[in-house]
Amino acid sequence: MKTKRLLAALLSSAMLAGTLPTALAAEPNAATRGEVCAALIQAADDYNPAVTKSDIMHGDPNGDLREQAPVTRAEALVMLQRAFGTLPAPVGDNARKAYPAANFTDIPNWAKDELQNVFDAGIVAGTSATTFSPEEFVTMEQMNKFIRRTYALFGTNEKDDFYATVNKSWLDSSAIKPGYTSNGTLNEMMTNTEPLTELIEQAAKNPTNEDARRIAALYNNFLDYDARDALGIEPIKPYLTALDNTKTLSDLMDVQQKLSDEVGGSLLLTFSLTTDMKDSNRYTVALSGPGVSLTKEIYAADSGSQKDAYIAYVQKLFTLGGYDEATAKENASLVWQFEKALAPHMLDRQDYSNVDKIYNPYTMDQLRALFPHVDLDKVYAQSGLTKSDQIIVIDPGLLKAQAAYFDDAHVPMLKAYTQLVVISSFGSYLGRAFEDAANEYQQAFLGISGTLSDKERATNIVMALLSDELGRLYVEKYFSAEAKADVTDMVRDFISIYEERIKKIDWMSDTTKQKAIAKLDTMGIKIGYPDEGQWNDLLKDVTLKSKADGGSYFDNMLTIQKAQKKLLQSWQSKPVNKGLWAMSVFTVNACYVPQNNEIVFPAGILQAPMYDVKAPREKNLGAIGYVIAHEITHAFDNNGAKFDENGNAADWWTSADYAAFQKLCEKAISYYDGVESAPGIVCNGTLTLSENIADLGAAACILETAKREKAPDLALLFRTMAETWASTATREYEQYAATIDVHAPAKLRGSRVLQSMDDFYTTFDIKEGDGMWLAPENRVRIW
Repeated sequence: MKTKRLLAALLSSAMLAGTLPTALAAEPNAATRGEVCAALIQAADDYNPAVTKSDIMHGDPNGDLREQAPVTRAEALVMLQRAFGTLPAPVGDNARKAYPAANFTDIPNWAKDELQNVFDAGIVAGTSATTFSPEEFVTMEQMNKFIRRTYALFGTNEKDDFYATVNKSWLDSSAIKPGYTSNGTLNEMMTNTEPLTELIEQAAKNPTNEDARRIAALYNNFLDYDARDALGIEPIKPYLTALDNTKTLSDLMDVQQKLSDEVGGSLLLTFSLTTDMKDSNRYTVALSGPGVSLTKEIYAADSGSQKDAYIAYVQKLFTLGGYDEATAKENASLVWQFEKALAPHMLDRQDYSNVDKIYNPYTMDQLRALFPHVDLDKVYAQSGLTKSDQIIVIDPGLLKAQAAYFDDAHVPMLKAYTQLVVISSFGSYLGRAFEDAANEYQQAFLGISGTLSDKERATNIVMALLSDELGRLYVEKYFSAEAKADVTDMVRDFISIYEERIKKIDWMSDTTKQKAIAKLDTMGIKIGYPDEGQWNDLLKDVTLKSKADGGSYFDNMLTIQKAQKKLLQSWQSKPVNKGLWAMSVFTVNACYVPQNNEIVFPAGILQAPMYDVKAPREKNLGAIGYVIAHEITHAFDNNGAKFDENGNAADWWTSADYAAFQKLCEKAISYYDGVESAPGIVCNGTLTLSENIADLGAAACILETAKREKAPDLALLFRTMAETWASTATREYEQYAATIDVHAPAKLRGSRVLQSMDDFYTTFDIKEGDGMWLAPENRVRIW
């Protein structure tokens, strides 16, 4: 068998396989036809071992192969098809994420027949939505992307595409439930709400206590669409009418006062409480302004299907709010102009976890100067909070941009925005038409098919708003004290191993190591469910009326909203209650809370297939163990590393150690940046840095744990790690997530992280030239 040429080590940050115009014919990195041919022969070895150069290169009518000539995109893909033979038709995940090449308008006649199979395979990402750019020259880095897409399509060789091969059966047969953007190992657990619906309906049939009565009222009132539809927009009409009549900024702020007094809401400026990042035992006041709905990139493009979907949705909301078509169109345009003007001033997505950028104390005098036309003291009074010597602003650039619009000249724009806030915020409490509009928007924007059932929607509402009430029922039926104790022991083992690993780090001084170990030693652990007396019970004094008692879904939601505002007010004078759980007990997720220096693992994720007491040790390590070690590592990622053992933002590093850490972070950025998850969709290494550090640290930790076992099955461990992140999504969602999600795409979490581990190579005999190979010097390790 031939030895394949190294292909996987060359990774490009280019978005598409070919971005240079034809005019740059002398591009020095362009691959030659001969180079591509030789690479393809070796790359296709396991798929079409009999292929030869004469099969791939036919030459011109005179037989001239022109092997030293640079290769074009069209030529490279024809050669690829000849090398690998007939490419499989994409199914399942591959079909879902395939590049839609049907709109290409520049496919040359000479290549149409031979390229048809390549286009049908969905591996060609054009240089634009309608442009194939057949004459652009291809670099070897770009050629390697074509080859990797082909490896994923076959999914038959662990050494070339580990994730695609291990998960092939699941990926090929995968489906996405109606109303959802994705599916996967974790998604299947997240979207399986039937057990919770069953618990809710049992409680609703026999509401013997206040927990059950609240659940019954909210669930049944939500499902009473006849009553909700009959109500129409009457509950929000007074606020819309008041906004219609505004002519000045003062008028607008008076409507905000009215809304705050009557329903506890806010329209334009909101003072609220947040944990003080410099002193995690106390609350501090924060100010926020009008929000922006989409990403910077969408506003900057100012065109495309996502903008069209958003504008159509906003217009629909205005019509549902009682406005005629012309007014709805004008208002949607004003909202877009307002949000587009604000968007460039926002922090980048990854910066919203960076304490150095989001902890910005202001005085009221400074804020008054920023908003000279607003009575900020009056707005502050609406919050019900007592005076504070500092106000935290998370995004100063955005707030300053917002402040420029708070004057009488911009009232039409602010009015349209506030009308939208009222309609969108309260519309979901009203009739089905509002939900239908939201579903249509999601379908157009994210490629979703179908919609959730009414019961699924109702269950999600109860999960979100009555989490303790439902959580107690869930724990009683689905999670045992034994499981809680077992997982707690597992966490403590990981922390112990992590401590040993930190002691061995060669780039960190003993001084900083002692601080890091202190952080581990004091790390809080919340597993499964709160202990007796530690449930949050945020709505324990709230009575939700059933329909029989004169209640409605709209009234229920306002009652909850008012109660939440009152509760927030009561916290201001008290120390932060670090016993509160950051997640509901049935949540299929986990988290690290830097201000508490704690990890939280709800009962929801501590179920099969993520955790099974009967499974082999390596299986649990590769699933729930991966997640546990991931959350521990968050204490030491680029964001968590800025908090000390008490949960306070503080510098506990020596300057030399932090500089060394920053260099490793930069290497981790490069390690992921530009790596494809689907044709033409690449990872942003900067955006995903914190989660990638956590993945890399987790992998190293669970590997060491497994290797302490007698005769560990490392192959099972690595395959389980890949299976844990098995996932499929619509192409639209995958593209959007690449711009907003701080997690790397699932495929990279299930394969890229493995490429950093030497034992992965020896376990599967991966050699230079295999698709999964990375040279040792290119592998990244931090913790």
